[in-house]
Amino acid sequence: MINYPAIYIANGAAVMLLSLILLSSKRPSITRLFDERLFYGMVIFNIIQCCIETVVFILDGNMAYGSHTLLIVLNAALYINDIIFAFLWVIYADYKLFGDMRRIRRIYPYVGIPAILVLICCIINFVTPVFFTINEYNVYQRTGLYIIPFAVTYFYMAYGVLLIYLNRNKVQKYLFMPAILFMIPIIIGSLLQFFFYGYSLIWLGVAIGLVSLFLNVQNEAAYIDALSGLFNRHYLDSLFLMCLRREDASGVLAGIMLDIDGFKKVNDEFGHTVGDDAISEVGRLLYTAVGDKGVSCRYGGDEFIILMHAKSEKEIIDMVNTIKAHTREFNESSNKPYKIHFSIGYSTYDNEHESTDDFLRKLDTSMYEDKKRNIAERVIPDRRRTT
Repeated sequence: MINYPAIYIANGAAVMLLSLILLSSKRPSITRLFDERLFYGMVIFNIIQCCIETVVFILDGNMAYGSHTLLIVLNAALYINDIIFAFLWVIYADYKLFGDMRRIRRIYPYVGIPAILVLICCIINFVTPVFFTINEYNVYQRTGLYIIPFAVTYFYMAYGVLLIYLNRNKVQKYLFMPAILFMIPIIIGSLLQFFFYGYSLIWLGVAIGLVSLFLNVQNEAAYIDALSGLFNRHYLDSLFLMCLRREDASGVLAGIMLDIDGFKKVNDEFGHTVGDDAISEVGRLLYTAVGDKGVSCRYGGDEFIILMHAKSEKEIIDMVNTIKAHTREFNESSNKPYKIHFSIGYSTYDNEHESTDDFLRKLDTSMYEDKKRNIAERVIPDRRRTT
């Protein structure tokens, strides 16, 4: 038995939640980035799906003139929307990870083959039953092949999460938990609708998942530096407050400040696009080198800060050496037109006698002392070559 009030409430709530996302968008659609267009595309498809599904439940069993044809069209549209939504999710996850349009164009025509085949079958369903049929009483009935579009849809949904999971350590993005939070309400809604026929809960689950994803994306925009993928200066300020307000048994608060040597020369010789690429590579390098032993932030321009709790100076030096080892590995294996070299300074925070500004000044002083040493080391070999 179909529970019409529950359907109206569930799909109505989903449409309201998703409409709030659309209304909160401050950027005109024409100026949105590719990942933003994908996300809002998923939102719009979800709204359309809720509306169509509600109409389909109302028309099911209705013998009014034209309802038979309309039910075929709308049910086919539900299947088509399912596939398109799931495929958009996969592309969205990939682009958020890698930000590479060439990768999208190279891989996803092949990944999209199952979706294209399902779409073709949905079009054929207008003429002859493939995934469903509408019987003489205008009641929707699945055929034995209905499992195919469901399997393809959930394959794409799972593929997106798996893609994020497998690459979470290779790409400095904070997407794994948002992806899990996105999928949980969808799975719950799907299971509830499967076991309790007459309720419409899948798309409410999708709406909740999209809202969760939207909130995480907003947090990312507020605290993540878009170029390096590391935390930004705003997050660093908040992190200072959190670290300074609590005692930590794992050691004293230590900071490492890094400055990219010769970064202006990279911009001047190769252009700002290559300079941006260098910042991105440094972000990836630091994210990998530091891991969960500290928090890496882009302080500004070509300067970076790592905060960590250390029990001894050796732990800090070990971290510095780890960063240097990753830097050497990058320079030896990369085919970039530039090499990465850092000036590095470090210090610990004295919470009884120092302010955060004092701490940052100590880091800055230590880093510039290293920069002077690096310049002197480069000058001496040059003098030897000229004599």
